[in-house]
Amino acid sequence: MKQNPAKIILLLKQNKLISLFTLAHVFFGITLGRLYALAPDEGGYLYTFNNLYGNSSDPNPQYNSGWITAPKAFLWIAYLPAKIITYFGVPDYLAIRLLSISLTLFSIIVLHKVFLNSKSLNTWSNRWIFIFYLIPSVFLWTTVGLRESFIIAELAAFLAGVNLIFRKKNIVGAVLVTCGSYSLLSTKSYLWACLILASLISIAIYFVLRINARVILKFIAAAIVIPLALFASTTSIYALNFILQSDVSEVGQRSGDSVTQIYVDDSGNSSGIGGEKPNTITGENGSTQEEPKLITFHGDFTLIALHFYLQDYPDSIFTKVFTLFKLKDKVEQIWSEKIKLGLIYEDSQIGADTSSLNGHILTPGQIKRPLSLIWPAFIFLCGPFPFVGDPGLAAAIASFESPLWWALYLILMVQFVRFRKTKFYVDPPMILAVIFTLGVIAFSALVEVNLGTSYRHRSVLLVPIIFMFLRLRQRAEEIKISVTDK
Repeated sequence: MKQNPAKIILLLKQNKLISLFTLAHVFFGITLGRLYALAPDEGGYLYTFNNLYGNSSDPNPQYNSGWITAPKAFLWIAYLPAKIITYFGVPDYLAIRLLSISLTLFSIIVLHKVFLNSKSLNTWSNRWIFIFYLIPSVFLWTTVGLRESFIIAELAAFLAGVNLIFRKKNIVGAVLVTCGSYSLLSTKSYLWACLILASLISIAIYFVLRINARVILKFIAAAIVIPLALFASTTSIYALNFILQSDVSEVGQRSGDSVTQIYVDDSGNSSGIGGEKPNTITGENGSTQEEPKLITFHGDFTLIALHFYLQDYPDSIFTKVFTLFKLKDKVEQIWSEKIKLGLIYEDSQIGADTSSLNGHILTPGQIKRPLSLIWPAFIFLCGPFPFVGDPGLAAAIASFESPLWWALYLILMVQFVRFRKTKFYVDPPMILAVIFTLGVIAFSALVEVNLGTSYRHRSVLLVPIIFMFLRLRQRAEEIKISVTDK
């Protein structure tokens, strides 16, 4: 037992990137505190976590977050590490964030162990994994307590497992595929449907390529049969009905508008988020003013939430950091400009008219018109765009990240060109990864109606992109070894 701390310290020294990566995530998670402005849905997931164990007045707490279709048994197991550390004094919000960080590290380690032979993650060739994971939005989603970390870990397990199965490492590969498939089905059923549809198309191609039938059957059992049986035996009738009755065309027809209403007086003093009209609003000098004006924001929820958090929690770490770097003044400046516009406009609407490129409402494509998918797919992959329109605070900040995604796509394309002689188009894992990636892009083009949501969902592409990047290099090494042996 005395050797364990020494082994942990040695591991951290050998993998400095893991240490720095983890510390950066943990520091950010602590600094955010109970601020959910950067991830508004996190409050719902925290509610699910707090009401999942023990006696609760809510028998189905998962219905108040994105875990609607998740079996409660799955959530009990998935959130158990976070629940345990709360008994040691860790706050609930930080517990689910630490779980997210752990799942992110798991995905990195799985990809590393499957594809890279080096024992250390510090070599330059291995640092690409960390570079991809340090895209700001990905860093954010893998720190806060949303489902993105679960999805990233599940996809990493599934794709890495597929690679192992077709390299005849059956037991470990099958376990990873089964766990990844069942967990993804429990986490986000439509993504699982995309993955399984890609798997079925790939299986048809495998038979054409005359790949060993036994290997294909093992893949079918691990990816489809066993996860479906597990899910059917653990989920509820409500969740099954929700999944089976979902309609892609109806999802794409929902409104993508994000509306927030706030009462403001002539001096710009606000009463808080909500539609209830207060009797009076008290100004800074103690005076009261009647008849505050109702201003309607279309989008800009991050700005609104930041404004009220900085105002209500002046002593928080996050507020102090924002104050130190003059970011608080910038937020208040943007807020004041928006409020002035709302007071001037006759209809008191802010953000109703925005650029078609960076507007927060997106127009999805239609299945009956395949060409209509091209534009929304382009927005999903490349938007929002810097210096275009007046998209609001969050989208404006996010737009400066977009070039990083463009660079990521370019790096992957260069990798395909670099290893074009490897005949990757007949490699079973690559076939699946390519089809799944294209499927996610097409599905997103059909259903994404809000720029902010589309921006967050783009992080799903991270794992298949890393997988393809690494698999191309691994396949080239395998071919080189086989030629040398001959």
